[in-house]
Amino acid sequence: MNKITRTPSTRFRSDFMIQTNNGGLLESVPGFNAARVLSQNFPKRALPARLRQEFLGESMAFEYAFPQSSFGKDDRVPITNTAALPWRCICQLVVEGVHPNRQLLGTGWLAGPHTVITAGHNLYDPDKGRGASRITVIPGRDGDLAPFDYYVSGNFNIHDGWRNGNKHQDIGVIWLQRPLGEQLGWFGFASYTDSNLSNLIVNTSGYPADKRIGTQWFNAGRIDGMDADTLLYGLDTQAGQSGSPIFLFDEDRRRIALAVHGYGFDDHNRGIRINDEVYDLFVDWVR
Repeated sequence: MNKITRTPSTRFRSDFMIQTNNGGLLESVPGFNAARVLSQNFPKRALPARLRQEFLGESMAFEYAFPQSSFGKDDRVPITNTAALPWRCICQLVVEGVHPNRQLLGTGWLAGPHTVITAGHNLYDPDKGRGASRITVIPGRDGDLAPFDYYVSGNFNIHDGWRNGNKHQDIGVIWLQRPLGEQLGWFGFASYTDSNLSNLIVNTSGYPADKRIGTQWFNAGRIDGMDADTLLYGLDTQAGQSGSPIFLFDEDRRRIALAVHGYGFDDHNRGIRINDEVYDLFVDWVR
C-alpha cells in the first residue's frame, strides 16, 4: 500500500516508483540504444496529423497562458533521450475544448499509476467557464514520435480555487485509464517548510512552444523566494511548459516535485507551491 512519511519539517509522498523497470536494471554502456529496451512492450507510434508539428503550429492556442520568461542568458538544453528517467514521466498535453477550434499545448507529469498533474489553465478557462473535452497525453514525446504511445482522456479535475480564477491555485489533474505509471514510474511530491526551500536547487523540464513542437527542454536554478502558495525562481521557461514539475533531485536519486510551474512576472517565474493543502489534495487525486 502507499505510505506517507511525515516529519516536523516535511510531508513527503514516498511511494513513487521512479526506478520501476519491472525486474532488472539496464547497464549504462556508451553507444547502446537504451531507449529501444526501455520502450519495449509499447507501440512506438508516429503521431497522427492532428498532433504533428506542421498541424499544431497552425492550430495551437495560448489565449489563457500567463506570461513566462527566460532570464539573462537562456541556457535551456534539449532532452535527447526522453525514454530515460525521469524524462519519460514528463508528458506533452494537447488539449481540446478550452478554446473553440483551437488546440492548447501544455505539460504534465506522472504522479501515480493513473495520475498526471498539470496547471489548471491547461484544462479550464474560468473566464468562459469552459473545460477540456479531449486531452491527449504523450509521455516522453520525442518530436513527432510517441515512444510510449499516447493516451486520450476526458477525465480531469481542477482545484476549486481555479474555477474562480485564483492563479495561486492554478493546478489540475488528468486521470488515465491505463496504469501507465506502473511501467514508466512517477514523481514523488512533498510539502517543504520555508527554511528547507530557501535557496534550494531545483530542476524543471517540459515542452516549450518556442522550440520545435514535441521536443523536451531542461533547465535548473535556485529558488529565489516564496509565499504561502507560490515558489519564485529564475528557471528559463516559455509558453507550453505550464504544468511542468519543479522538482528536487536528492542524494538518494529521488525526484520530488515541490511545485507545479505556472506563470511569470516581476522578473521571476512562479510555480504553485505544494504546501500542506495542495499536498493533501494531490494525495486525494493520486490513483
